[in-house]
Amino acid sequence: MTAGDPAAIDVAAIVRASGLEPLASAPLAGGVTSHAWRVETSGGPVVVRVERADRPRAEADAPRFEAQAAILERLHPLDPHVPAPIATNRSVGDRDPLSGRAAWSVDGAMAGAPRARGPGEAELPPAAARELGALLARLHALPCTGYGMLDDRRDALAGTAGDFVAGMLARYRDAWPYSGAPLVAHPVARVAPHTLGALSALRDPLLRYATAGRVTVLHGDLHEGNVFIDGERLGGLIDFGSAWVAPPACELASFAAFYGWPLTRALLEGYEASGVMREVRLAEAYQLAIVVALHRIRRAVEESHPLRQRWLDFLEVTLPLATRRDA
Repeated sequence: MTAGDPAAIDVAAIVRASGLEPLASAPLAGGVTSHAWRVETSGGPVVVRVERADRPRAEADAPRFEAQAAILERLHPLDPHVPAPIATNRSVGDRDPLSGRAAWSVDGAMAGAPRARGPGEAELPPAAARELGALLARLHALPCTGYGMLDDRRDALAGTAGDFVAGMLARYRDAWPYSGAPLVAHPVARVAPHTLGALSALRDPLLRYATAGRVTVLHGDLHEGNVFIDGERLGGLIDFGSAWVAPPACELASFAAFYGWPLTRALLEGYEASGVMREVRLAEAYQLAIVVALHRIRRAVEESHPLRQRWLDFLEVTLPLATRRDA
């Protein structure tokens, strides 16, 4: 393999090792830890992901293809809006055509495509948000243990952290208030100092999540590129490589950061049948969204990211909701 994309011959060999015959292939957008190809095969279209060879593992976690396959093999029979797992380098054993040089996976392709955000246009149709909510409810019902990022194994869904705080810090580096660092040390104190009073009032409510409530397997990365839309309906949800174990409201909070609170309400209509419980989940999401917002603000400030204002705006919108619900 080269330092760039995996060669087409490598991708074809991976497909054959998975028991299919490749017919045509095309590269897809690359991710942080892997390259992806869409391949037309004798058994239908598949997506091949191959670990990046040009990014040392010291710089980023290796892709969790086994953990992803563990989720898909449990979830796909319950909901076809996630890919069917076909093979990984570990599942084919000695037949691995890359001989261990890089991890890889083969999954079924999903219908539709990501929908880019347009001026004045919602990123997700409400009907698709409700269907995504139903899918997330099935995901969150899967048995799991531990906290934090999933162990890269097929036999169980197990977080690698031993407690809630360690799990949160593994997912959100230096997450306030779980890191123990003072709020004034966070970049938000420089870029939005007027928020410090309201944020400080949320410290104790957020710390209570460390000892209360259930944890579930979360997708962990519901950005626009991972949610496929087919017409006005949900086409599929891909890329479970960031899956982790945490309170389900963390997933709702992350969704809100990408799509806003009105669409989060639509998602909850598919997620929870009880109106009372929808309000409970929403109140929890308002609070945990503060952790998400502060994490993204920190990263945006440190990296001089152009989306910094987006995350500051999300914090401004969410703060009165979180503080009012707690009051």
